Amino acid sequence: MKYGIAIILTVGLLSACSSVKTTPEKESKTINQNIQPTPGRPDLTAPEVLTKVLDFLRYAKSPEDFRIETAEKVMKIKFAPYSKEEKSAWDFYAGNDFGNTGWGWWINFNSKEKSGKMHLYFGNGGGYPPATPICQMDLDHFHPLLEQAGFIYTGKGHMGRPFNGYVKTYPDGYKSHLNVFYQGESKEKVLHKCINEITFLVFKKGL
Repeated sequence: MKYGIAIILTVGLLSACSSVKTTPEKESKTINQNIQPTPGRPDLTAPEVLTKVLDFLRYAKSPEDFRIETAEKVMKIKFAPYSKEEKSAWDFYAGNDFGNTGWGWWINFNSKEKSGKMHLYFGNGGGYPPATPICQMDLDHFHPLLEQAGFIYTGKGHMGRPFNGYVKTYPDGYKSHLNVFYQGESKEKVLHKCINEITFLVFKKGL
Protein backbone atom coordinates (compact mmCIF):
# COMPACT_ATOMS: atom_id res chain seq x y z
CA MET A 1 0.00 0.00 0.00
CA LYS A 2 1.40 3.40 -0.92
CA TYR A 3 0.88 6.45 1.23
CA GLY A 4 1.57 10.11 0.52
CA ILE A 5 4.44 11.78 2.30
CA ALA A 6 3.55 14.61 4.63
CA ILE A 7 5.30 16.62 7.31
CA ILE A 8 3.74 15.67 10.59
CA LEU A 9 3.92 16.69 14.21
CA THR A 10 5.13 13.84 16.35
CA VAL A 11 5.07 13.48 20.09
CA GLY A 12 7.97 11.59 21.67
CA LEU A 13 7.00 9.12 24.29
CA LEU A 14 9.18 7.73 27.06
CA SER A 15 10.79 4.42 26.16
CA ALA A 16 9.39 1.57 28.19
CA CYS A 17 11.89 -1.06 27.19
CA SER A 18 14.27 -0.52 30.12
CA SER A 19 11.58 -0.66 32.79
CA VAL A 20 9.45 -3.56 31.64
CA LYS A 21 9.78 -6.95 33.24
CA THR A 22 10.90 -9.12 30.35
CA THR A 23 11.38 -12.54 31.98
CA PRO A 24 8.02 -14.26 31.66
CA GLU A 25 6.82 -16.48 34.47
CA LYS A 26 6.05 -20.08 33.59
CA GLU A 27 2.39 -20.78 34.07
CA SER A 28 -0.09 -23.49 33.16
CA LYS A 29 -3.04 -22.04 31.25
CA THR A 30 -5.12 -22.42 28.13
CA ILE A 31 -3.54 -20.58 25.22
CA ASN A 32 -5.34 -17.41 24.10
CA GLN A 33 -7.65 -17.36 27.13
CA ASN A 34 -9.31 -13.95 27.46
CA ILE A 35 -8.29 -13.35 31.09
CA GLN A 36 -5.04 -14.96 32.16
CA PRO A 37 -4.46 -16.13 35.77
CA THR A 38 -1.15 -14.29 36.29
CA PRO A 39 -1.39 -10.47 36.03
CA GLY A 40 0.86 -9.01 33.37
CA ARG A 41 1.65 -12.32 31.61
CA PRO A 42 -1.04 -13.12 29.01
CA ASP A 43 -0.16 -15.77 26.44
CA LEU A 44 -1.12 -14.15 23.13
CA THR A 45 -0.10 -14.22 19.49
CA ALA A 46 1.05 -11.04 17.72
CA PRO A 47 -2.29 -10.60 15.87
CA GLU A 48 -4.15 -11.02 19.17
CA VAL A 49 -1.98 -8.35 20.81
CA LEU A 50 -2.57 -5.94 17.93
CA THR A 51 -6.30 -6.66 17.95
CA LYS A 52 -6.51 -5.86 21.67
CA VAL A 53 -4.49 -2.69 21.13
CA LEU A 54 -6.86 -1.74 18.32
CA ASP A 55 -9.80 -2.27 20.70
CA PHE A 56 -8.21 0.22 23.09
CA LEU A 57 -7.42 2.71 20.31
CA ARG A 58 -11.08 2.63 19.29
CA TYR A 59 -12.25 3.14 22.87
CA ALA A 60 -9.88 5.69 24.46
CA LYS A 61 -11.05 9.31 24.34
CA SER A 62 -9.49 10.92 27.43
CA PRO A 63 -6.65 10.38 29.96
CA GLU A 64 -9.11 8.68 32.34
CA ASP A 65 -9.39 5.78 29.89
CA PHE A 66 -5.70 4.97 30.42
CA ARG A 67 -6.31 3.71 33.96
CA ILE A 68 -5.80 0.03 34.70
CA GLU A 69 -9.48 -0.74 35.36
CA THR A 70 -10.56 0.60 31.97
CA ALA A 71 -7.69 -0.96 30.02
CA GLU A 72 -8.44 -4.38 31.57
CA LYS A 73 -12.13 -4.10 30.74
CA VAL A 74 -11.59 -2.99 27.14
CA MET A 75 -8.65 -5.26 26.25
CA LYS A 76 -9.63 -8.25 28.42
CA ILE A 77 -6.08 -8.46 29.78
CA LYS A 78 -5.10 -8.66 33.45
CA PHE A 79 -2.39 -6.03 33.80
CA ALA A 80 0.17 -5.76 36.60
CA PRO A 81 0.86 -2.41 38.32
CA TYR A 82 4.37 -1.15 38.88
CA SER A 83 5.34 -0.85 42.54
CA LYS A 84 6.64 2.37 44.05
CA GLU A 85 9.99 0.66 44.58
CA GLU A 86 10.38 0.15 40.83
CA LYS A 87 10.17 3.92 40.24
CA SER A 88 8.80 3.42 36.75
CA ALA A 89 7.48 6.29 34.65
CA TRP A 90 4.61 3.98 33.75
CA ASP A 91 1.64 2.89 35.87
CA PHE A 92 1.04 -0.71 34.72
CA TYR A 93 2.18 -3.23 32.14
CA ALA A 94 1.77 -6.59 30.42
CA GLY A 95 4.08 -8.66 28.25
CA ASN A 96 5.28 -12.13 27.32
CA ASP A 97 7.21 -14.15 24.76
CA PHE A 98 5.74 -15.40 21.51
CA GLY A 99 6.52 -19.03 22.27
CA ASN A 100 10.06 -20.05 21.29
CA THR A 101 10.31 -17.63 18.36
CA GLY A 102 12.82 -15.32 20.04
CA TRP A 103 10.30 -12.48 19.86
CA GLY A 104 8.25 -10.99 22.68
CA TRP A 105 5.95 -8.07 23.42
CA TRP A 106 5.54 -5.44 26.14
CA ILE A 107 2.92 -2.80 26.66
CA ASN A 108 2.89 0.04 29.19
CA PHE A 109 0.30 2.61 30.23
CA ASN A 110 0.45 5.94 32.01
CA SER A 111 -2.41 8.22 33.04
CA LYS A 112 -2.03 11.80 34.22
CA GLU A 113 -4.51 14.62 34.72
CA LYS A 114 -4.07 16.07 31.24
CA SER A 115 -2.64 13.20 29.18
CA GLY A 116 -2.67 9.43 28.77
CA LYS A 117 0.06 7.34 27.13
CA MET A 118 0.34 3.81 25.78
CA HIS A 119 3.45 2.16 24.37
CA LEU A 120 3.50 -1.25 22.66
CA TYR A 121 6.82 -2.81 21.67
CA PHE A 122 7.69 -6.01 19.82
CA GLY A 123 11.31 -7.02 20.42
CA ASN A 124 13.81 -9.83 20.16
CA GLY A 125 17.02 -10.81 21.90
CA GLY A 126 19.19 -8.77 19.55
CA GLY A 127 20.53 -9.06 16.05
CA TYR A 128 18.31 -9.01 12.99
CA PRO A 129 16.17 -12.16 12.96
CA PRO A 130 13.25 -12.34 10.50
CA ALA A 131 10.17 -10.56 11.81
CA THR A 132 7.84 -13.31 10.56
CA PRO A 133 6.52 -14.14 14.07
CA ILE A 134 5.15 -10.58 14.44
CA CYS A 135 4.00 -10.06 10.85
CA GLN A 136 0.74 -12.01 10.58
CA MET A 137 -1.12 -8.69 10.93
CA ASP A 138 1.06 -6.35 8.89
CA LEU A 139 0.95 -2.60 8.35
CA ASP A 140 -1.16 -2.84 5.19
CA HIS A 141 -3.79 -4.76 7.19
CA PHE A 142 -3.64 -2.48 10.24
CA HIS A 143 -3.75 0.86 8.39
CA PRO A 144 -7.33 0.62 7.05
CA LEU A 145 -8.56 -0.59 10.45
CA LEU A 146 -7.18 2.61 12.00
CA GLU A 147 -8.87 4.74 9.36
CA GLN A 148 -12.15 2.91 10.00
CA ALA A 149 -11.70 3.75 13.70
CA GLY A 150 -11.56 7.47 12.83
CA PHE A 151 -7.80 8.06 12.80
CA ILE A 152 -6.57 10.45 10.11
CA TYR A 153 -3.35 9.44 8.37
CA THR A 154 -0.90 12.37 8.39
CA GLY A 155 2.07 10.85 6.58
CA LYS A 156 5.31 8.98 7.12
CA GLY A 157 8.04 9.94 9.54
CA HIS A 158 11.31 8.57 10.86
CA MET A 159 12.52 8.39 14.47
CA GLY A 160 15.23 5.72 14.41
CA ARG A 161 12.94 3.70 12.10
CA PRO A 162 10.03 4.55 9.83
CA PHE A 163 6.50 5.05 11.08
CA ASN A 164 3.02 6.05 9.94
CA GLY A 165 1.52 8.98 11.80
CA TYR A 166 -2.15 9.49 12.65
CA VAL A 167 -4.27 12.00 14.59
CA LYS A 168 -7.78 12.01 15.98
CA THR A 169 -9.90 14.55 17.84
CA TYR A 170 -12.41 13.83 20.62
CA PRO A 171 -15.07 15.68 22.62
CA ASP A 172 -14.06 17.99 25.49
CA GLY A 173 -11.03 19.32 23.60
CA TYR A 174 -8.92 16.14 23.58
CA LYS A 175 -6.71 15.06 20.69
CA SER A 176 -4.50 12.04 20.02
CA HIS A 177 -1.22 11.40 18.24
CA LEU A 178 -0.62 7.83 17.11
CA ASN A 179 2.61 6.52 15.59
CA VAL A 180 2.85 3.00 14.14
CA PHE A 181 6.47 1.94 13.60
CA TYR A 182 7.41 -0.85 11.20
CA GLN A 183 10.26 -2.82 9.65
CA GLY A 184 10.80 -5.19 6.75
CA GLU A 185 10.01 -8.83 7.46
CA SER A 186 13.45 -10.05 6.30
CA LYS A 187 16.20 -9.35 3.79
CA GLU A 188 14.24 -11.34 1.23
CA LYS A 189 10.94 -9.62 2.11
CA VAL A 190 12.08 -6.13 2.97
CA LEU A 191 8.98 -4.52 1.43
CA HIS A 192 6.64 -6.52 3.67
CA LYS A 193 6.04 -4.04 6.48
CA CYS A 194 5.77 -5.61 9.94
CA ILE A 195 4.57 -3.52 12.90
CA ASN A 196 7.14 -3.45 15.70
CA GLU A 197 6.04 -0.56 17.93
CA ILE A 198 3.03 1.66 18.58
CA THR A 199 2.95 4.88 20.61
CA PHE A 200 -0.39 6.50 21.50
CA LEU A 201 -0.93 9.79 23.32
CA VAL A 202 -4.24 11.45 24.21
CA PHE A 203 -3.92 15.00 25.50
CA LYS A 204 -5.73 18.29 25.86
CA LYS A 205 -5.27 20.56 22.86
CA GLY A 206 -3.33 23.70 23.60
CA LEU A 207 -1.22 22.15 26.40
